[in-house]
Amino acid sequence: MRGFKVFGALLAGVATSLVLLPSIANAAVPERGTFSDSAQGTDPAGTTCAFPVQFAQVEYGFYEVFFDAQGNFVRVQIHTNYDATISANGHVLNERDTFTRTIFADGTMRDVGLTVHILGPSGLVIRDAGQIVYSDTDETLSYVRGPHPQLFGVSFCGALA
Repeated sequence: MRGFKVFGALLAGVATSLVLLPSIANAAVPERGTFSDSAQGTDPAGTTCAFPVQFAQVEYGFYEVFFDAQGNFVRVQIHTNYDATISANGHVLNERDTFTRTIFADGTMRDVGLTVHILGPSGLVIRDAGQIVYSDTDETLSYVRGPHPQLFGVSFCGALA
């Protein structure tokens, strides 16, 4: 029975490819690249928390820029990985985020994935996961799906106090 389902799925995929092939052939080849950046320092009191917070972070990933057949920008997809160590008052938190941001030609944006994932010695401190849709590149919220406590103001500072 399982082999029959796999064959059916494969057949459906091939049929879909044949239908989509002409439109794919008309699109320009996407531009691809990678990025990486790191930083460390102290976030002064009052900026993030009521006390100074030390951090070391690295952000890395890849992107794809898509164009139509005339070379006009359609969208960019940016897959971001963010790793950080956050410490204060003898406490250490580890953040590991991974999400994809899509920016469309009309200026709307969408984040999908784990935009905030912070762990402490006792486990999960805060997690934002799911989908966020912005109506513009100024990050005006349009739609949110899934838990996003940090997006709505919840802080990790209590875990460092």
